[in-house]
Amino acid sequence: MKWKDQLSEMQLDVLKEIGNIGAGNAATALSNMIEKNVGIEVPKVHVVDLSEIYRVFSSPEEISASTVVPIKGEAPGKMLMIFNSESAKKLISFLIGQKPENLTELDEMQSSVLKEIGNIMCSSYIIALSNFTSLFMETDVPMLVVDMLGAVIAETSILASEEYDDVIMVENILKIKDSKDINGFLTMFPQHGSLEKIFSKLGIS
Repeated sequence: MKWKDQLSEMQLDVLKEIGNIGAGNAATALSNMIEKNVGIEVPKVHVVDLSEIYRVFSSPEEISASTVVPIKGEAPGKMLMIFNSESAKKLISFLIGQKPENLTELDEMQSSVLKEIGNIMCSSYIIALSNFTSLFMETDVPMLVVDMLGAVIAETSILASEEYDDVIMVENILKIKDSKDINGFLTMFPQHGSLEKIFSKLGIS
């Protein structure tokens, strides 16, 4: 099955609007963390075939930093926040003042910074979803994965590939003063029935 065949334009618009609210909350939290004003463009929602997901990224061989956040509650699943190498290094430098040379050699503090930023992005979206639907949803302990982008996507997409041949991605563009834009992709892996519950609560099933 494919999400693109299951989701209507209205449902995608709702996911986008919820993403917009979640992004606003995330921007506030990140601004407080890095002590710089952070803006996030209205997120774009993509439904991408697993076989073509690498086209979303400029280089699937590039090392990336991805935070995997399990979702517990009435609409369980997992979310994945992906930053490419340069974006991850910039985020670390904003918080601790030093830009690492190699993501595969991060120390504990640098890893914690990326894990927390990814957790904030995912949690903000989940909180917005929960508030919109009145469904009980909460995040579990996040995990940071540093690996080639293609390998991360291939491993995590197994969560969806048993039932669906595509994946829902929410693109976020972080705008930080005196810095180039930082792109991050929030990837959704809802368990069977989770999205149906969400849309049913919103009255657009």
